[in-house]
Amino acid sequence: MSASDVVLEPPKDTISSLTFSPDSRKLLVSSWDGSLLLHNIASYQAVPPAKYQHPAALLDACFSSESGTAFCGGLDRRVRSWDLETSTPTILGQHEEAVKSVVWSSEANILITGSWDSHLNVYDPRASTPLVASHQLPARVYSMDTKGNRLVVAMAERNVYVYDVRKLEEPEQKRESALKYMTRKVACMSDGKGWASCSIEGRIAVDYFAPEDQSKKYAYRCHRATVNGQDVVYPINALAYHPIYNSFCSGGSDATVSIWDQQAKKRMKAYPKFPNSISALGCSPDGTWLAVGYGYGWDEAELPAEEALGSKGEVGCLLRAVGEDVKPKVKA
Repeated sequence: MSASDVVLEPPKDTISSLTFSPDSRKLLVSSWDGSLLLHNIASYQAVPPAKYQHPAALLDACFSSESGTAFCGGLDRRVRSWDLETSTPTILGQHEEAVKSVVWSSEANILITGSWDSHLNVYDPRASTPLVASHQLPARVYSMDTKGNRLVVAMAERNVYVYDVRKLEEPEQKRESALKYMTRKVACMSDGKGWASCSIEGRIAVDYFAPEDQSKKYAYRCHRATVNGQDVVYPINALAYHPIYNSFCSGGSDATVSIWDQQAKKRMKAYPKFPNSISALGCSPDGTWLAVGYGYGWDEAELPAEEALGSKGEVGCLLRAVGEDVKPKVKA
């Protein structure tokens, strides 16, 4: 870790998501221990977070447009909202299986949730009956992201749907993922032209919305190492785009974070190894911070016995200042 990093109080178990508020002054941290931590980073100092405990592991969380409300979902199947001013929770609805992804569309002022029950649910938190619609999908949801009017949904069996958030009844595009194995994360480009996705096979794919841009899409291998003469492939667990420069960062089970220039198709920077697998990443909307979460990623199944646990049991969360080091040399 860098001496300039701001180390935040972490949860007790592996971090599942990191999300900044629209004003970049708060950070939501969801965890497999069922906690939702709210860090106030306005003063750029590490202070104890507010904590909202849930009955089961949380898999994702997000803010509303005003930063005063948070939404979350996880293994207890329920979709919750939290009034961060009054600490008041509200159950908006639930899925039949775990809630894997929750995203807020600022364009449509709706909450969209994706589940392992192969459904896409749409909520209006202001309505007396928050659940607006529920749409059947061909497979369980692994990850979602939205930018502008576009929503990207990555599912099992290599299914990728692209929606217009104003017309969620039917996807405007149905794609097959360029990744052959399980998708871990999708992230929309900050310029709104496409998205990147990563998988357990140690590959990243970059794709575009417009048909005329299909010739630009590509996929490549990364987060790999030679160990004892053998090529070891590490799952890539996290992606996040820089909101200004349109470069993106990736984090893997090799405990490293890399910064990529997607136009030049090359790595700009690789940070020194963190103490454990990277489980989540997030870029602040003002472009000044990269949030990094690390912890045991279960790639080796059960944790070792306590006496052999060592650093594999370490969970951490920090803020790293970013600037010119994530700016592509070729203007995007």
